Amino acid sequence: MAFDSLQWLCALALFAASVGAWWMTGSLPVRARLYLRFAAVLLAAVAASVPLGISNETALFLLPLAGASLMIAALTRLPVLVATLVLVASLIGGIGAMLWNLPMLALTLVMIASLAIIAASLQDAAILAGLAGVALLASSLTLLEQGAGNGFLLFAAAALIGLARPQWASVRRNQLLRSSTSAWRG
Repeated sequence: MAFDSLQWLCALALFAASVGAWWMTGSLPVRARLYLRFAAVLLAAVAASVPLGISNETALFLLPLAGASLMIAALTRLPVLVATLVLVASLIGGIGAMLWNLPMLALTLVMIASLAIIAASLQDAAILAGLAGVALLASSLTLLEQGAGNGFLLFAAAALIGLARPQWASVRRNQLLRSSTSAWRG
């Protein structure tokens, strides 16, 4: 693989977004925090595979799991059994896509997850989460068209940060409201 500094910069941006998302989700409820952090670790592994030259295979295997994790984090009322089945289906889809070279098998699951995120954000009027779902959809389409290139890495970073940020801000605001009401009570 030839040295491509722009792709390395995009991989560094995805890695930085993964670290930032891990840090930003510290005050979230446990369920959302665990799934967002799991997606951050998976996407950081994709970013770390860029210098090794195996980013296409890694992204094809890990993107369905990351997409399913982001969907579960966005749909907080999803039952545990359904969340488990979604993760198992995305794992099977990722392994099957990697072994049999069928990228549509894995990317169909990512597209379904991104459309579920978009639908949930429309219901809750969360604009940034909806844009994160669009970025996840764009990352899957970019992976299909050009592989794990610059566009895929940047769209994946945008999806991760977009889903971590709005929840973090609302939790912080609620904590501030709770602390101010307790101060009034004396």
